[in-house]
Amino acid sequence: MKLFARTKPVSAPERRSGPRVRVDCLATLLMPSGNRFGRVFDISTNGARVVTQDPPAKGVSAILDWNLHEAYCHVIWTKPGMCGVEFDKPVPQRVIDELVEASGAGPRLVHSAPGDEGESKRRPPTRFVG
Repeated sequence: MKLFARTKPVSAPERRSGPRVRVDCLATLLMPSGNRFGRVFDISTNGARVVTQDPPAKGVSAILDWNLHEAYCHVIWTKPGMCGVEFDKPVPQRVIDELVEASGAGPRLVHSAPGDEGESKRRPPTRFVG
């Protein structure tokens, strides 16, 4: 037995049931407790990541409304400024393809969150994600 033997870290199992596509699309999470406005950051036939200032709590049911489409979903994870939703029924692949065509896909510039300057002043992109 080696005292300082290196071991390979155990990678976490992939939780997504399908590949996600990076998009940039206005969206609304419709809920009885109040709507949340934001953007779809990435999407698959089974779920999406939504960027919003005030994400709902884990377990909340909602309707994700985007680009003339909507899907019943529930929040499966939440972090400051974003949440992940899982659709109750898979969204048809043609809907995902339409969204990619309408909004583009691939690397995106990420804007800084508005700071003390107020919501009306938008900062230029600060870093490249991709």
